[in-house]
Amino acid sequence: MSSEADNIGSYESTVLEEISALTIGSVESVAPAEIRAVLDIDAPQTTALNSGVPTGFPRLNSYVLLPNEAGAVVGLVVWLGVERSAFPKRTGLKDFGLIDLPFPIRKMTITPVGTLVLESELTGIRQRYVLRRGVSIFPSVGDPVLIPTSQQLTSIVESEGKDRRVFIGKSTLAGNARVSVDPDKLFGRHLAVIGNTGSGKSCSVAGLIRWSLEAASEARTSAHRSSVANARFIILDPNGEYTKTFADLRP
Repeated sequence: MSSEADNIGSYESTVLEEISALTIGSVESVAPAEIRAVLDIDAPQTTALNSGVPTGFPRLNSYVLLPNEAGAVVGLVVWLGVERSAFPKRTGLKDFGLIDLPFPIRKMTITPVGTLVLESELTGIRQRYVLRRGVSIFPSVGDPVLIPTSQQLTSIVESEGKDRRVFIGKSTLAGNARVSVDPDKLFGRHLAVIGNTGSGKSCSVAGLIRWSLEAASEARTSAHRSSVANARFIILDPNGEYTKTFADLRP
């Protein structure tokens, strides 16, 4: 019993140390679809080194974590700004005698996207994080805001699941984590690919179709069936952009 209690105490101490090292700010206000946070004075300006590898921060579309009883709320940064406020008082430092002149406080707006849960044994060697959609426990004002580690970022982006079998690229904001999609869900609902002229819309659409066909062929081959996928696509191509795109896939 004593050994188990020591292990639990050591685990909790390690978790608290990690939270302290990764904290970059605190929650200022909470709403169901929007969380506002204030960044600490010593929070990273352009590059964060406390996550284990150099990571660009703060950035739009980057992720942050807000720990709670269920794990941690995963938030997507959707706004960054600077507001003039009084110089923040720091515990343990002699800031209380300073004149309150306007001071640039960095703030950001976060959209909650899910909950990151740690699924592993207490004594396990490898920790496995899983992103679950939805937020059951929202943070409170004053709660810490953390920058995720490289392992947590990978788990957030990759969202491990057997149905995400079509690889479409890598996320540069998440340590080049693999981005995969489920073709059944992707093509089973309305989808729009929008961008400026020359941004790669046609290549993206062609890639989605090609990668889906390749994944289907591999699945059929592994099931000892014909590798020819029984799929049909109708492409309205007035400019002839797809004339030779799928020539090698024709029977």
